[in-house]
Amino acid sequence: MEPSKGSEMMLHAEKTLIHPVRPHLMAYCPTMDLIAVVSDEENLDVYRLNGQRAFGMKKKSPNVLIDSICWKPNGQAIVIAWSDGLVDIISAETGKALQRNIPHPSKVPQGSHSESNRIRCIGWGVSFIDVPAVKARTGVSPKNSKGPSNGLNGNAATTTTDSWDSFRDDTTLDDFLQRQPDLQTLDISPDLPDQLAMMDIENLLPKLPVIPLPPATPFARPVQTDTSSFTSQAQIDVIFHSHHLKDHNAVDVLIRCMDDGTVNPTIYDSLGIINVKHPAQWSIQACRPLLHASHPYSCSHGLLMEMSIRDAGPTLTYGKPAYSTPQKATPSNDFTTRLVLVPLTLRFISSAGIYLHLIASKTTQLQSLLQYVQQCLQRIRTYWTHSQDLPSKFMRNVEETLAEKNEGDLIQSLYHLAVTGDCPPTIKEWLANELTESGHKRWDHAATQGYAKIIELTHENLLPALDRCSIVISMLRGLARYHDSTWIFNISAQDFTAILDVIRRLQLLAHNVLIYAGDERRQFTVFSRWLRHEIDVQATDPTSASAEEAADRDPGIDYSLLLEYIQGPMSQSNLLCYLQRQADLPSQPLDSKALSYEDTKRAIELSKQGAAFKQEALCLDVTNACLQDLCSKLFLQITTWQAASTSMNCGVVLEEGEVSEARDLRMVFEKLGDSDDITTYIAIVPKHNRNEIRLHRLVHADVFDDAAKSVHASEAVTLSLGNGEVTDVKFVDDSCLIALYRTQDASYILNFTYSTAAAPSLPSSLSSSSTTLPNLPYCARTTSFASIQLPHGRADEARHVLDLSTPERLRSYVKHVFPARERFVPVRLEVNGRKDRRVVCVLGEDLRHYKVFDLDYQKNEVVARREESESESDIEMTG
Repeated sequence: MEPSKGSEMMLHAEKTLIHPVRPHLMAYCPTMDLIAVVSDEENLDVYRLNGQRAFGMKKKSPNVLIDSICWKPNGQAIVIAWSDGLVDIISAETGKALQRNIPHPSKVPQGSHSESNRIRCIGWGVSFIDVPAVKARTGVSPKNSKGPSNGLNGNAATTTTDSWDSFRDDTTLDDFLQRQPDLQTLDISPDLPDQLAMMDIENLLPKLPVIPLPPATPFARPVQTDTSSFTSQAQIDVIFHSHHLKDHNAVDVLIRCMDDGTVNPTIYDSLGIINVKHPAQWSIQACRPLLHASHPYSCSHGLLMEMSIRDAGPTLTYGKPAYSTPQKATPSNDFTTRLVLVPLTLRFISSAGIYLHLIASKTTQLQSLLQYVQQCLQRIRTYWTHSQDLPSKFMRNVEETLAEKNEGDLIQSLYHLAVTGDCPPTIKEWLANELTESGHKRWDHAATQGYAKIIELTHENLLPALDRCSIVISMLRGLARYHDSTWIFNISAQDFTAILDVIRRLQLLAHNVLIYAGDERRQFTVFSRWLRHEIDVQATDPTSASAEEAADRDPGIDYSLLLEYIQGPMSQSNLLCYLQRQADLPSQPLDSKALSYEDTKRAIELSKQGAAFKQEALCLDVTNACLQDLCSKLFLQITTWQAASTSMNCGVVLEEGEVSEARDLRMVFEKLGDSDDITTYIAIVPKHNRNEIRLHRLVHADVFDDAAKSVHASEAVTLSLGNGEVTDVKFVDDSCLIALYRTQDASYILNFTYSTAAAPSLPSSLSSSSTTLPNLPYCARTTSFASIQLPHGRADEARHVLDLSTPERLRSYVKHVFPARERFVPVRLEVNGRKDRRVVCVLGEDLRHYKVFDLDYQKNEVVARREESESESDIEMTG
């Protein structure tokens, strides 16, 4: 077939990479012009259209590979699935990690590596809670399904004042999926009662600050990069003050599909994940997840899987009249590979209503706050240990010398020196020759920085985070009391009260840490000034004038604070019982859940009096472990509630045999009258028939959890393309499908209108040819629907074959031509079909060169329009 002169799309950008990329790991950002690729060195790189590298992530370890990547629907983040089963989420705005090493929820023994941990497919969708409100805003509500007439809304004869404000602009579904959608302009705010329920007092609180980096060790420089998510204010703002917490109608759902068939849905980027697996009676030997698709109007997600299923007789005969009851299956030991569409239904999204936003977003926020509190305590303990290490080393050196000479201990000697002014010879030698001025500076810096950071972390980080925890728990407790006897929130209010009691204990202990740290810092400041004075005095010659001058000089020391420090915090700090680790307690701690707020107050009073007390009652580590344990049980209860409304118990067999890497899956809302049905399209290229594109069309209910009742239509069509090879297929939007077709003469990008009811997204003037492309001729199945259901179903091979093997028939579908004489040979497509952002990224055969083309404009049309505009301007000038 000879290339057409008009078959050339406008080139946006192109880039040649240094290292080859893995072709199946390319992803175009939905809302920004960012292209994510994974190199053969297992590094993620994200490039702008001008070729500049925006951000990326290096390979974690030599034995870990990247299995999958996926953008968030609003383009704010990208998720990376590693071969060790862990997941990282990277912010597209800062390039920093929002969450690192999210673990696989399945219980795997530590130290063991299981291949079933690997994530074979990952998807990220969004679901609307109030779907009718969005449909009404976009002009597809059932009451206005006829659409505007003569510029007015609906039929002029039935138009009323109630519908005058309908369809007042061109709002589409893409406007709700933007990176930062304008919720006021979209105008789907909840009613007043729901708005009162959604009021969040945390918006009035100051933002949580960054957690400081750990201190520098004497033998290493401070590490400027930290694996945590709280070392950058931008990251903290995304986690705690994110935009998704304000969007009450959108639920982000992250889907992780393991190679054993387990699916893990996660809502609102939460770390609490439920596990869903296909029924055991399906007798599946192997399962390989391939693709994920979702639609905001549906709470069901489509999962395309390749399953090795046990055969069951008798074999179906295709093309014969359908029978109502499937024949009895006979067990067999033979397994065949089949392509199956398995729906994952999250019923709690639609059933919980707007309360799902409160439950899910606050649960996610509480999980992040608990991580923040945990890291605050770890960082406080790190600074405390660092502040005590160096002074302890100095003190141990002189303690050994004093013990050898039987001259008492250091505390007695320093107390004697402070009271009488008489310095023993051993202390004099230690001050003048061992500690010296440089040692004092190190001592002063370590202790001063330690106390300052403890106060800063406690006052600015820990206590505000605990305040936010109490607000979140109080809000959830109020919801639990309101729905105490209903199914929506089956958690007792007493569970939240117990968590609030532990938070009060943590707050009380943190306030005491603040008090003791402030007192000891003031005492140490006096001690440090006195110690510096004594070093100067003892280091000078006693017979010299400078010694007399140093001895007569008043250092301005408050000796009451000095003596308090020497006999108290210098040997045994009051902070030790608060900041010690749980493992360092002298005895096995009691059950921390049995401790109450009054027990903690009693232990604090006894410690001030010097009496014996329960050390676990004052240990921040023990109390925090109790908080983490209670909240984990709370998350488990919420997860159980979500799991009860989650199902993956049906499947539809589409094809027999293996499919190639050229495949795609998309869910579309086609506005079929007043119906809320969703249409799922599947495009695949068989592994052994690379010149065919097989399209399947399933019309099903928006809640797809029972195949027999949910599926309303099943159709298929095959596109036969002659002697060439189809290397990739991609759905662009709700009406356009493109394919990459290679022959000996050239490579072509073909454009098909696959949807039968969706409005075309391209104007006729911008289509690939002068005439509008016809819809594909689908053929309905000829067997009963029960015969294609799992576990014993077989694929229905009845379909219409569209013969495009001749150049004349194929020419009208050509969108772009890559002549064989060019060095660039395309092998992979990656598309973005969002509003005003329809582009295709084409990867070359060398896996290092890619080009980005505009799908809405042809090169010759742009030139023609430019010439036309120039001629019109010339006419205006001459006139």
